[in-house]
Amino acid sequence: PQQSLLEALSLLGSDDWELKEKGLFSIKHLAGSHSEVLLCSLHDVCLAVTSEVTNLRSKVSYSAIVTLGELFATLKKDMDSEVDEVALVLLQMVWNSPEFVQKAATQTLGIMVENVTPARAMTALMDRGVKSRHVQVRKCAAELLLSLMEKIGVTKLAGTPRAERLPHAAGKLAQDCDKDTR
Repeated sequence: PQQSLLEALSLLGSDDWELKEKGLFSIKHLAGSHSEVLLCSLHDVCLAVTSEVTNLRSKVSYSAIVTLGELFATLKKDMDSEVDEVALVLLQMVWNSPEFVQKAATQTLGIMVENVTPARAMTALMDRGVKSRHVQVRKCAAELLLSLMEKIGVTKLAGTPRAERLPHAAGKLAQDCDKDTR
């Protein structure tokens, strides 16, 4: 498994998009079968996969997004330290990509919200999503924050250190110029 990880990371460093896809598939497979191997070098793995999210070849971009979703689903709270960086890139893909990539990015953000520490997800969405100048990003962030509040409950979220920012973010979204975001 350790050798597979090193191989996958070297494939991601390749210029050939098909090799990159193979590397992403390997990481996704490792997440499902040998997640403990990924934990040792989680930051490097996330960095490599996240850098492929913005790949100009949409097939590679899509695969990277799906791989991140798998990492969030299997590693759960172990992914907390990567949330800010990954959320930033995924939210960027929500407005700046073909529709199928946008959909995958939104789904992966949903998987992120379901699996990481709620306060971490909330902070990333408020910092990166609510303040965005792009309507699609604000709309996506609003939907995810709503699902987070419904899942956890406002009273539990109110007990988190960053909760005082939530009413401000909600007020900002309620006054948004786009009706879907409101």
